[in-house]
Amino acid sequence: MSAIKEQMIKIISEQPEDSSFKEILQELSFTAMVNKGLKDSLRNKAISTSQLKEEMKNW
Repeated sequence: MSAIKEQMIKIISEQPEDSSFKEILQELSFTAMVNKGLKDSLRNKAISTSQLKEEMKNW
């Protein structure tokens, strides 16, 4: 089994028994976003808080 499937199974199995489908999807999505952010950071694709604040001024 792939590492991704194993991670998903682990996340799902750690959820409370009364978790809804939506809650489980939210947890999987959150984990995916955190993992993407960590990978981006390791690849120096992240920006600092001060850079983000400057960019937000132009929104």
